[in-house]
Amino acid sequence: MGRAWARLLALAGAGLSLAGSAYAYYHFVHYAGRSGPFLAIPEKFDLAALPDGSVSYFVSAQGPSRLAPNDSLAGVISQIRLAAKVWSTVPGSQLKLSFGGLFSPDTARNAPSIDVLFEELPPGVLAMGGPTARAEPVGSGPGAFVPIQRSVVVLQRDLSERPSFTDAFFLTLLHELGHALGLQHAATSSLMSTEVTRAVTRAHPLSSDDIAGLSLLYPAKDFASRTGSIAGQVRMSTGEGAALASVVALNPSGQAVSALTHPDGSYRIEGLAPGQYFVYVHPLPPTELGPYGLVLPVDSAGRTFAASEPFETLFFPGTKNVQMAGVISVSAGAVTEGVNFRVQRRGPVQLYGVTTYSFPGSIAVKPAFVNTNGPVSRWFLLATSESMGLTAAGAPLPGLSVSVLSGGAAVSEMRAYGPDPRYLQIWFSFNPLAGGGPRHLVFSYNNDLYVLPSGLNVVNRQPPSITGVSSDLDAAGRRIAVLTGSGLGSQTRIFFDGAEATVRSVEEGRMVVVPPPASGGHRANVVALNEDGQASSFLQGRSLPAYTYDSAEPPFVSLSVSSLPAGVEAMIEVNGLNTSFSQDTQLGFGTSDITVRRTWVLSPTRLLANVVVSASAPSTTTVLTVLTGLEVFSQAFSFQIEPFNPRLPVVSSVLRDPTTGRSSVYPGGLAVLSGSNFSVAAGAVSLSLDGTPVPIQSVTPTQVVFQVPPNFPVGPAVLRLQSGGEASYPVVVSIDMPPPVVNAVINSSAGASPRPARPGDVLTLSVRGLAEPGVEITPGAVKVTVGGVEHQALSVTAAPQAGTHLVVFVLGQGVAPGPQVPLTVSFGERTSLPYLLAVQ
Repeated sequence: MGRAWARLLALAGAGLSLAGSAYAYYHFVHYAGRSGPFLAIPEKFDLAALPDGSVSYFVSAQGPSRLAPNDSLAGVISQIRLAAKVWSTVPGSQLKLSFGGLFSPDTARNAPSIDVLFEELPPGVLAMGGPTARAEPVGSGPGAFVPIQRSVVVLQRDLSERPSFTDAFFLTLLHELGHALGLQHAATSSLMSTEVTRAVTRAHPLSSDDIAGLSLLYPAKDFASRTGSIAGQVRMSTGEGAALASVVALNPSGQAVSALTHPDGSYRIEGLAPGQYFVYVHPLPPTELGPYGLVLPVDSAGRTFAASEPFETLFFPGTKNVQMAGVISVSAGAVTEGVNFRVQRRGPVQLYGVTTYSFPGSIAVKPAFVNTNGPVSRWFLLATSESMGLTAAGAPLPGLSVSVLSGGAAVSEMRAYGPDPRYLQIWFSFNPLAGGGPRHLVFSYNNDLYVLPSGLNVVNRQPPSITGVSSDLDAAGRRIAVLTGSGLGSQTRIFFDGAEATVRSVEEGRMVVVPPPASGGHRANVVALNEDGQASSFLQGRSLPAYTYDSAEPPFVSLSVSSLPAGVEAMIEVNGLNTSFSQDTQLGFGTSDITVRRTWVLSPTRLLANVVVSASAPSTTTVLTVLTGLEVFSQAFSFQIEPFNPRLPVVSSVLRDPTTGRSSVYPGGLAVLSGSNFSVAAGAVSLSLDGTPVPIQSVTPTQVVFQVPPNFPVGPAVLRLQSGGEASYPVVVSIDMPPPVVNAVINSSAGASPRPARPGDVLTLSVRGLAEPGVEITPGAVKVTVGGVEHQALSVTAAPQAGTHLVVFVLGQGVAPGPQVPLTVSFGERTSLPYLLAVQ
């Protein structure tokens, strides 16, 4: 489990033992000295030094030694791939993880990466994860960090008792991958909490705390402007700062985000969605201060900072009475200061590590879900603690009380659970208008508090259930799967092992999906996930229904290029036999020195890929691995890295618009091609797109500016360059649609009389050509920039006019007034020309 990764770091000979966080978060951190003010320097991957800011992960080619019945290596890899996708799609984070292939330990490589290994682990240890190699710190002052060079995730070699298709395996894998990215444990029932208190599910694998923690390490450009912070000081009653105290902000709607105090007791909780929060402080449980808990902070000499002595838990402004707790208001882009605590020392912490269970069927489910529309008139969960019993002599422990922190729920009764009196049975009553979602539980014992964020999840229906999976053909003769069961709706997601199926149709008790590709005869375990966080495994446990694929010949692929020199980018054409390439197909070359920048699937048997070879890559032979859905196949000795060629002209596939600087170019517009070894002699450089010569505007040794032909087709095109008689390797470039156009701005807040826009006004933009027909546009992907201030779109809807969308946003406070303030709309890398808006 997660605590044991600390031993892994020690065994790996890591020279630095790090913990803490930027702004007192739970990252791996250095401090420059032993006196304040304390500036935390976290460990993280240096995205700026990696191709396209993507971290490669690799899976050991040796694989597990034993698997459970109905499990497979392809199933294990699909769960690893799904875990990487979860961390790659965190709102507020720019981190991306890319599959690097199966690897052999003797493969030479230099670039930073994450390795997934299968090893013998000590008894009781399920998995480990964390950084094992680091580079020298980058920068000084705010923004400084220690680059991670290598991280590992170590899974048990024998997986016969922990199948990869179970919720427990996936959440443990995801947790350890979080360690590898730079996150430590938290005490908020998040994914990064220990398995005892973890309150996430496969359907909702990340909490607000996990999202904030990762986004602070790898922030997206607008993360700080969209979220707020709470800051203050925690001091002991004798005046000194309380070090490594956990301060938690709780939103009554179920969010919980935490931070750890610096050695002087100062803290700052960041990444909070705007709203109202309760704030409390508590000591870390002793398990987190043991050998397998947090890795303590260190100074520049490697000396650790110890946690302060245990103290009593308090809610702001300094009360144990939850009813008297104050509410802190958080605004986007602002810090609420002065949320301070004065805490009293106490003896050893008695109550911690509470786990809650529920029974939607015959299987105990953790975390607890209570269905208020269930067949019973009273609703309950079971609770237990890793630190002490919650019952004694067949009754609740004397002096123990439990309450719900807001949310329209209340504890109505407690008793020892009849079938097993070691467990505490807690009944609840609910306000029928309060709605669903997580609720925070507060345990009081011996005049002290223990808070369990999201200890109770309220839902209004049973978990989904899949009672049957059968194979069929659609009208076009393509293979489909028909699922029967209950609780399957339009928002239900279906997974075959760790690969998501495409939903074709949903009817009452019946769902038709397209199974993801898999090797012939593969047996996939099928699970349904609902948007309320519940899964069909809640009712079916490990006994998931299975889908068996038709038998088929093994796949084989050939590459148009079998070797490349270090330091180049090149297009590789991959042709397959018995393959089923789809849009999620990924290639890996088994070394972090080769990165697949992008792929274009042209047919089930043909794709194009741009491959980047690091300039420092050693000459070596690598293994090609191809992943498509659940189909995994590799070919040894299929690719060779050759020595660096200093004379070769090198081009990048990322073209940029010289006006906007964005990587979106279009027919008729200018494009900047970057690279090296370009001859500046007149006429020495020539370019072509799909064989069509293109006019060149200017040439420097590292850049070529050219015009995309006005009528050139939109989509991928092969670019070739000749310079002084030397040819570059061809690359695939993307030619986009022309930029979107803002036709009009409607001020919904101005009323009947038109006036200039003011901060706080709701504005609706009519935008033509925002995306290609059929492309789904989410509001989070659309940015509106007014006077240099970036805004998030609230909604994006199709307008009655073909090819036009309506984009709604609220004008922010930071926009400077003026009669002609430039406004642009961006979707992905495409940005409109400025629209001049009058702002008052």
